[in-house]
Amino acid sequence: MTLGCRLNQADTMALAGILREAGYQITSWNEKADLYLINTCTVTSCTDQQSRQAIRQALRRNPSAFIIATGCYAQIDPQAIARIEGVDLILGNREKSDLKEYLKALSKAKDSLPRIVVGDISANAEYQSCERVVPESSFRTRPLLKIQEGCNGKCAYCIIPRARGPERSLPPHQVKRQLSILLGQGFQEIVLTGIRLGAYGRNLTEAVTLCDLVEDLSRLPGSWRLRLSSLEPQDISATALISTLRGSSRVCRHLHLPLQSGNDEILASMNRTYRVETYRRLVEDLARQIPGISLGTDIIVGFPGETRERFLCTYRFLKDLPLAYLHVFPFSPRPGTPADALAESVPPPEKKERVRELRSLSCEKSSEFRKRFIGRRLEVIVLRKREERNGRWALSDNYLPILIQEGTEEMVGQLLSVEIEGMEEGMLLGRWSK
Repeated sequence: MTLGCRLNQADTMALAGILREAGYQITSWNEKADLYLINTCTVTSCTDQQSRQAIRQALRRNPSAFIIATGCYAQIDPQAIARIEGVDLILGNREKSDLKEYLKALSKAKDSLPRIVVGDISANAEYQSCERVVPESSFRTRPLLKIQEGCNGKCAYCIIPRARGPERSLPPHQVKRQLSILLGQGFQEIVLTGIRLGAYGRNLTEAVTLCDLVEDLSRLPGSWRLRLSSLEPQDISATALISTLRGSSRVCRHLHLPLQSGNDEILASMNRTYRVETYRRLVEDLARQIPGISLGTDIIVGFPGETRERFLCTYRFLKDLPLAYLHVFPFSPRPGTPADALAESVPPPEKKERVRELRSLSCEKSSEFRKRFIGRRLEVIVLRKREERNGRWALSDNYLPILIQEGTEEMVGQLLSVEIEGMEEGMLLGRWSK
């Protein structure tokens, strides 16, 4: 069971590889199993609770099974997990790379108390990898290639630097090796991911940036494409990023650039290190110079000090930007972060209303963006999602979900060019022809 972000999903892929190598057969989470591994999340108090619920769910399914908890919640509060009767092993984010060694101890009888192996991740200066990319195409159509770990930021609302440790990067030659393995498996879209992807290369002795890496990877032969996961706006040069996107047909025209607030006072209170005009220039430059690019963002609503007028600043700012979608989250105090000490100033009903307003704006923007592509051809990858209405779901390079009419199972995982014939209830309809 994986809770939380794409990085956790990438870690789960690696952990699944370790388990397979140790002789385990991976089953569905809903099946009765001999061992359950829960990769936890701790980004909010709610995800802490969800992690505990997942552990108890596994124990109900098979009380005699071995239970392993790892991930960010295990790193931050292992004692809370240890209080759940039936847990056998709790591994921190650094220690999970050594899962294979800890599995040997699990072959013996279950102990009455869990073993806790959680070290000080702040001292973790080198990139640690589970050393293999999982070659299972059954896992997902678009594998996640984790190339960066950790964060040196100090955002007031965020616990992740404490859970993941300092910034560190997988050296370029290792990235290329892992990408080559995935391409050899036949995957045609690879997603580069990291806690702070735009900070890639900062800790390496050789001078290399994310853009340098992408340009180098793009030279690998074959029919495939590369997608970048979330990038912090303060970490990237618009000029370099535009040059990379324009210079390679392999890189998907899609960027997720978290804003969090469209008001400078709130950004300062959040300890974000950019201001709204910097963000505006970045987004407008990208939209102007990369035709058809899909740009998305994250917004936190109801952060302490967000008056109605400050919220409206955010609303107006977002309305004017060429964004394709918004991910909107209500502020939730996270124990252990500076923001937890701030007095909440937005009543829950008002916070809920602000979330509704921005999500409504997101729907408008998404619809407007999708309509632009009716009558045009887009390159898509066909997904492993279930069939619907005699069609197959696909994802365009600029992050548009498309239902390919009369799609077949043989198309799954393939890059195809489809013509967008129309839109029905917000859903783009595409048709492929040889």
